[in-house]
Amino acid sequence: MAHQDEATSASTGTEVGTGGGGSGGGADVSTLSGLVHETHRDAADLFELARQELAKNTGSRQSPSADPRLALHAIDAAVAAFSAHLSVMEGVVYPTAATAVPDGPARTAALRETAREAAGMMRGIEQYVQGDRYQPGSGVSELRANLVELGQAHARAEERLLSDLEERLAGPELLRLREDVQRAMRRAPTRPHPHLGHRAGVASRLAARLAGHWDHLLDTMDARAVAGRPVRAPAPAGLWGWYLLGRPTSDQAHPGTGTSGD
Repeated sequence: MAHQDEATSASTGTEVGTGGGGSGGGADVSTLSGLVHETHRDAADLFELARQELAKNTGSRQSPSADPRLALHAIDAAVAAFSAHLSVMEGVVYPTAATAVPDGPARTAALRETAREAAGMMRGIEQYVQGDRYQPGSGVSELRANLVELGQAHARAEERLLSDLEERLAGPELLRLREDVQRAMRRAPTRPHPHLGHRAGVASRLAARLAGHWDHLLDTMDARAVAGRPVRAPAPAGLWGWYLLGRPTSDQAHPGTGTSGD
């Protein structure tokens, strides 16, 4: 996707990542730092899409194409992607970085704290998305803007940490860590958990994994579109499915006919 230049980014506050991408190609995703940089850029794109959709529903004159549901879907997808990224970094990369880079424990602790703060903001956004009657005092547009600003600082610190980490780990170690990141993304939590999984240690990582399983179950139940995850085709109804739908089982033998042989 095309990205805004630094001046535009500074005036609109849309970049979650470092904002140095431009339109001239992406980072080398075969490296750990390149993969994470592209993840930051993807999150930036999603939050920018959410900003555009939210803007259509504000002001004195709404866009003719304005649909409040599109704005909520866009920001919900952004929250899902950013939540998964934060959880994977905390569970997979930070433990290694804490022992390998200078001031590792202090730097990763600071990143965990901003991740927890970001999760709190995203929880507020989710309350709007879910129609929670106990919504935060800040509006969803304000929460998005604050989250993007926090995300910028977090991404810059995270990418500096990765740069130092890559200077100190051997090639095979970095490749294994990158593969672990990709694998963990498939089961990472897709919803914010401000009070869960933001500490160092095995217990926190286990809690995040359980939260991921629960979130994926909720995603399926809600038919929620999650960025980066393929949409599954509906499964055949089966014998009991046809019975519960009130359709004759002979329809299975003649799909699309809508008749039972009358």
